Amino acid sequence: MQPSDEDLVSRFQGGDETAFEAMVERWNEPILQLATRLTGDLEEAKDVRQMALLKTYQGLDRFEGRARFSTWIYRVVLNLCRDRKRGAAVRERALDGAVRQQEGDYVLEETGFHLARDRELARIVAGAVLSLPPAEREVVVLRHYHELGFPAIAEILGSPVTTVKSRMTRGLELLRTRLATLEA
Repeated sequence: MQPSDEDLVSRFQGGDETAFEAMVERWNEPILQLATRLTGDLEEAKDVRQMALLKTYQGLDRFEGRARFSTWIYRVVLNLCRDRKRGAAVRERALDGAVRQQEGDYVLEETGFHLARDRELARIVAGAVLSLPPAEREVVVLRHYHELGFPAIAEILGSPVTTVKSRMTRGLELLRTRLATLEA
């Protein structure tokens, strides 16, 4: 049985550096996925992941456990993504980065019509998600790609659950509208 995040934090705070290595191994991919889906750029997401792991390492000795570790680390990633996006225009590479990340989920030997169709659909959906306003995009990504519940998302965002649900409703409606216009 693997130790919980909280056990690893406790071990790290007690001086066990290998506990942090286990945390990096556990959280490396989820952090990258979240950052990629929020920024839309795989290279930028890799930078965010590095900064998030550094901030985690630097701040872990002060982590008090008032929130779950997963909430804390998602908030670190979210804040780093917001900081990087603040005042910046969406780059042309955004869609390509999101598609490259999603393509990593496919088996390389798989070929043919179905793979092409799935990749095209993933590209279209990724583009629609990236086109959402930031507040709605954050909620949609955390809920659907990271499968977090509304209370956890509310805690990460520092918003009431009702606000999170409203953003989700608005985000899904915008996605429906944008995807429906593509069908026509």
